[in-house]
Amino acid sequence: MHLCQPFKDLVLAMALMMATGVDINKHEKNMNSCPVIQCCAPGTNGLPGRDGRDGKEGPKGEKGDQGAGLRGLQGFPGKAGPQGTKGDQGPQGEKGQKGETFDALQRQVTALEKNIQTLQADISRHQKYEIFFSFRWVKSVGKKTFMLTGTKDSFENGKSLCTKAGGALACPHNRAENIALQEILKDSEQAYLGMSDVQTEGKFLYLNGGPVTYTNWETGEPNNNKNEDCVAMYSNGKWNDIDCSNSEILIICEF
Repeated sequence: MHLCQPFKDLVLAMALMMATGVDINKHEKNMNSCPVIQCCAPGTNGLPGRDGRDGKEGPKGEKGDQGAGLRGLQGFPGKAGPQGTKGDQGPQGEKGQKGETFDALQRQVTALEKNIQTLQADISRHQKYEIFFSFRWVKSVGKKTFMLTGTKDSFENGKSLCTKAGGALACPHNRAENIALQEILKDSEQAYLGMSDVQTEGKFLYLNGGPVTYTNWETGEPNNNKNEDCVAMYSNGKWNDIDCSNSEILIICEF
């Protein structure tokens, strides 16, 4: 058996004490009080011990700062909730403007009645014209109405006829009136116009004495051929000076 060196030294020391008379028991007692010296190789690690028990729960930590993450997308709207209860009645609105009084309505009615009376008078007047004349045609333009009598006569007799009917011998004062008169005439017909230069040759005046402001003379007219002091319109709308005594000219009145 192979012995380690420290054990050999111990055996030699005991033998030496026995040879010298040293009390071995006393020496053993002293040896027993000495620590044991490990003389062999170190042992292997043992199995790990069991886990210890959980310790007591520590104090709650302080609240950290709120994170600065991005806000998520808004979700889809939920279903409509139940209808709420009816709210309280709102405040009363401002007072409106005062309506029309009975007097104002009465004035409107009166004005309408006057208009009706005027229309009735116009109808009666036209009915009177229809009885007096044998109308062939009637044309209205603006506030003026031209009426063909169907009668051919001289200038003076024509003026008298229209005056008795409450009008005057027709005379256009603008292009629109001239066209209206033209539409009454048939082909090759002529009608006297309410103007003449009887007072001053070459200076034509309306029957009320005012100067003529609109003309539509045929080319080369007026020429005062054979003392022509009156004016007649052709079916093409053009004018010609003629003898006032010519009784083959149509009479058209205006109202």
